[in-house]
Amino acid sequence: MKTKVIALLLILVGAACSRSYEVFSDKYPVSFSCDISLSPFNKVQTSGYFLAIRPTPTKNGYKVREPDGNEHTFPYTEIQSRVFKFGLAGLIIGKPYFGDGAYYAYDLGCPQCDRSAALLSINAEGIATCNKCNNSYNLNNNGIAHTGDSRPLYRYRTSLRGNVLMVHN
Repeated sequence: MKTKVIALLLILVGAACSRSYEVFSDKYPVSFSCDISLSPFNKVQTSGYFLAIRPTPTKNGYKVREPDGNEHTFPYTEIQSRVFKFGLAGLIIGKPYFGDGAYYAYDLGCPQCDRSAALLSINAEGIATCNKCNNSYNLNNNGIAHTGDSRPLYRYRTSLRGNVLMVHN
């Protein structure tokens, strides 16, 4: 009897301590698309290359930042201004080195801080680092914490139709 109680307690403690997260997040609304045959979006066809995308401060367009710091600004079309939604802080899109060749999309906001001001910066190795808490995340490995103790990055669904990459919840 004592053995059964101890075994039950161990199972309950183990279940309480484990953390599980949904693969795809619907916490923040996301709707974005881009033509990956056009620059700079064509670079995400290379495994391990990621782009950061966020709305401009004036909300009349969006900025695309490459790992080397190059930044491109695009004005919204009338339709884009009504339908584009960027999650908590913006988006990260790319194709991980390790994976099935699919495109991945993550939130540009740190999930540990969970604030739009806690932006991630991306380096050429596919590591995204928070500007507030300094946690880092491996974009090539499902957005898991590289340093720090945090949940993985918020991940969004992607689909490809021809050359158009769509990101959504």
